[in-house]
Amino acid sequence: MKTTLLLILSVALVACSVKPQPIYYGSDACHFCKMTIVDNQHAAQVVTVKGKAYKYDAIECMMNHLADWDEPAVKLYLVNDYATPGELIDAQAGYYLISQAIPSPMGAFLTGFADQTHRDQTVATEEDKTLNWNELKHSFGVNP
Repeated sequence: MKTTLLLILSVALVACSVKPQPIYYGSDACHFCKMTIVDNQHAAQVVTVKGKAYKYDAIECMMNHLADWDEPAVKLYLVNDYATPGELIDAQAGYYLISQAIPSPMGAFLTGFADQTHRDQTVATEEDKTLNWNELKHSFGVNP
């Protein structure tokens, strides 16, 4: 009986694990705008404390959804690293760039980077704007 109970609990814990879900580029749809996610340098994802994943075709879609968030609390905020296409990184630790030189899927020209060095090396003009996570949230009206 103990073994059966332990097995059931183990399966339940694995099934309810809070982790990023794979983004299937070319077939998954953005939760916010409903467009197909095709860009592996600008996609994003939110995972709730209950393990539900919301996938986005662009960081700006994620931020716009977060501005009106009425879902369970968020456990993970993730964005693609522009320098490593397809790799999701912790959005809260990311560095952001708004640059007309790098179009994003929804036209905000917003790009995420895993490290500040790659972001700063990508800055093309004096008009480019660099942001951290808190500045990005503030610019989209996302509550802390």
